[in-house]
Amino acid sequence: MDLFCGRCEGLYEVSRAAVVVTGVALRTAGPPDVASARPDPEAASLDVPLVARVDGLLEDVDFPDDRKGSLAAAVVHELLPGLPAGRRGLFLGTGLSSLTPDELRRDLYPSLRGGVFDREWLARDLEQGRPAPWRHQPERVTAVLAARLGAVRSETNFSACAAAAQSIAAGARAVARGDVDVALAGGHDSMLHPLGYLSFVVLGALSPSVGRPFDRRRDGFLIGEGAAVLQLEREDDARARGAPILARFLGAGSSVDAHNVTAPHPEGRGAALAMRRALHDARLEPGDVDYVNAHGTGTTVGDIAEAIAIHDVLGAVPTGSFKGAFGHCIAAAGAVEMAWCILGFGLGRTWGTVGCEEPDPALRCSVLLRPKNEPPRVVLSNSFGFGGQNCALLFGRP
Repeated sequence: MDLFCGRCEGLYEVSRAAVVVTGVALRTAGPPDVASARPDPEAASLDVPLVARVDGLLEDVDFPDDRKGSLAAAVVHELLPGLPAGRRGLFLGTGLSSLTPDELRRDLYPSLRGGVFDREWLARDLEQGRPAPWRHQPERVTAVLAARLGAVRSETNFSACAAAAQSIAAGARAVARGDVDVALAGGHDSMLHPLGYLSFVVLGALSPSVGRPFDRRRDGFLIGEGAAVLQLEREDDARARGAPILARFLGAGSSVDAHNVTAPHPEGRGAALAMRRALHDARLEPGDVDYVNAHGTGTTVGDIAEAIAIHDVLGAVPTGSFKGAFGHCIAAAGAVEMAWCILGFGLGRTWGTVGCEEPDPALRCSVLLRPKNEPPRVVLSNSFGFGGQNCALLFGRP
C-alpha cells in the first residue's frame, strides 16, 4: 500500500485491522536524554575515540561471541514468556554479519599474501554458483529465534539503516492482514568490532569527537549498537485479553531514491517521498504529526537533506534525534528509536536532541533541544540507509 503515484493515489486502498503495540523490549547504551558514549581501547586503536556500547556481557548458546546475535536474543527472550497463544511471526532487520575473532581468521586471513589482499583468491571464494559461507547469512539469527517462538512466519530485512523500520512495517501489515496473530518486529545490530570501525573510518562518516545531530559543528556520527522488538497485535484481540496498549501503529512509507551509494539526494527527495507515503498510508495530514524522530545522524550532508525533506513535507514540526545519546545503531536504529518514542508515551515525554547545542541556522528544521514533559500525539520516525533506502513509520499515542 505504500507504492503509489500522484495520478493513482487512493486507487489501491485496502481494508485492514487496527494494529497496536502491547509490548516493548530494547537494549541501548543508555537512555535518550544522556550521552552514553565512552572510550573503548579496541576502537581507540583504530582512531575511533568514543563508542556507545551496551553494558553487560551478552551471551547466548547459539551466538557465542556474537554481540549482534546476542542482542537480538536478549530482546526476544524478554517478551517470549508473555506472548499470547496463536500464530506468531518474527520480523527482524539486521546488518552485516558479525565476525568473531575465529571467523575473522577463517574468512579474512586466508586472502592475505604478504600482508596484501589477494583479490583473485577472494573472487574465487565468492564466485557465483557457490553457496555463501554460513557466517555471511544475515537470516541465521532470525531462523534460530523464530524456532524458539514457534513462528509460522519469519522475515529478515537487510536494507542497511532502514532495515529495522522496514521490519516493523512488515510485521504490522502481516498482523493487519491476518497472516499472523502476534508479531515481534524490530531489529538488531552491532558493528563494534574491527571491521565495523574500519568501514566507517574509511568512509569518513564517524565523528572524531562526539555526535552532534543538526548542530552547526556536526562532523559525523557516533557509532553505537542495540536491539529492540515491538509486540504487535490486532487491537480487538488485545482488548479482548485485557492487554495493555502502549501505542497504535498508524502507517508506514518506503522509497528508494538510488541517488548515491552512500550519500542522500541533496534535496532529500527520497526521504520526502517516504514520509508522504507514510501519511497516505495512515490517512493523515501533515498537521497531524507533532513530533519527528529524525534519522539525524550528525553528518554534514545527511542532516541538510533530511531537514529539507521534513520542512517540505511537514513544515516547522518539532524534531529530535537520539544518535547523540546512544549512537547510531545502524540496522537496529529504526527499532530502538521507535521503541524509545513509544516508551515516551507512557513516561509523558517528548525526547530532545543530546549533542545539539547550537542548531545550524542553515537547516530548515525546528530542532527540539531539551525533552518536554508532554508526550506527542503522533510520532513520525525516519530511517534512511545507504543506497537511498528510506522508511518512515507513524505511531500514535494509545
